[in-house]
Amino acid sequence: MNNTIAKECINHPLKGVIYANELEELEALVILSSIESIGSVKIRQLLQVFGSALLALLADPSEIASLPGFGQKIVAQWTLWKSDSRWRNNLVLADKEKVQIVPITSAVYPKKLLELVDPPIILYVKGDISLIKSKCIAIVGTRQASIYGNETAKKFAKELAGMGYVILSGLARGIDTSAHIGALESGTTAAVIGSGLADIYPAENRFLADKICKEGCLISEFPMATPPDRQNFPQRNRIVSALSLGVVLIEAPIKSGAMITMNNGRAMGKKLFVLPGRIDGNFGGNHSLLKSGLAQLVESSEEIAHSFDDLFSGGQKAVAPLKLRIPLDKEEGELLQLLPTEEMAIEEIVQRTKLPISVLNVLLMSLVLKGAIKEFPGKVYKKQVSNG
Repeated sequence: MNNTIAKECINHPLKGVIYANELEELEALVILSSIESIGSVKIRQLLQVFGSALLALLADPSEIASLPGFGQKIVAQWTLWKSDSRWRNNLVLADKEKVQIVPITSAVYPKKLLELVDPPIILYVKGDISLIKSKCIAIVGTRQASIYGNETAKKFAKELAGMGYVILSGLARGIDTSAHIGALESGTTAAVIGSGLADIYPAENRFLADKICKEGCLISEFPMATPPDRQNFPQRNRIVSALSLGVVLIEAPIKSGAMITMNNGRAMGKKLFVLPGRIDGNFGGNHSLLKSGLAQLVESSEEIAHSFDDLFSGGQKAVAPLKLRIPLDKEEGELLQLLPTEEMAIEEIVQRTKLPISVLNVLLMSLVLKGAIKEFPGKVYKKQVSNG
């Protein structure tokens, strides 16, 4: 490749008139990200070919045209950035709003995002980015949440944040908002938004966004002035899933952004937790995940935290048995005595107990609801108390 850089003057928004080759690597990545038809995959290809964003940006268009997948549409735009005001305005806004621009090449860039097929090339962060390197749990749900959904999201977020988890969500109306508010009452939270950090959406959450910046952080992969757009929200959901250890679905219909986040989480191998809800309400997504065995039914924040005990204790922490919520009747107590301490599939339980499957299902569900056993995907159960 020809790495000769022409000494062409440009007007830098913060530094005045400089030579093009005096741009910094970060600024070159910002400019590359502003070129239409170039996404994360192509920019990483350029970094591999040229060795740096700056060398790629200042390469001759003929060199760009020789790369596989770089057609005439891209080549025609290759030098337009020199007179384009968008990237300049973006840098000015970030500086004005005290927003940190974190490139994929930075040491502080979240390593979990590198597991994505299309990790963001640039992150715009306001607040403490180090928080999202901690143990994070995402709480998601519908914008049209019920009173029950909002109250539960706030409760779970507050309790989990009090246990030291950073609560991730998307700053949307409904469940997201309640989760952020609850988390701030006892700990911290991070919001990944589907617009630029200079265009907070929805507008009524701007005060909440300011508070999150002080106690946690706001994150976006979109340039500062990017308005909210329908296609941006599914895109940001992959970041929420990637940064989290697990995703908690509070309330959502089958077709919703929250379900996209859950599906992303499942594809990434994250733990999925779902609350049960009313059959005549807005819980179609919850029930579909439970029916398919793709998510774990939970009724308390303690159950969620309990599932991560081995991860944070190296398997050495002895977990105290959970307390029963309601006393057991005779049949439930007898079944519990027959269950071992290790996990057991329902087929094995049938063989051990010799109970009809219809009777066994009723007893197992009752024990789950009373906190005596825990149900895992695939109808696998584990005793949570030492005796009946």
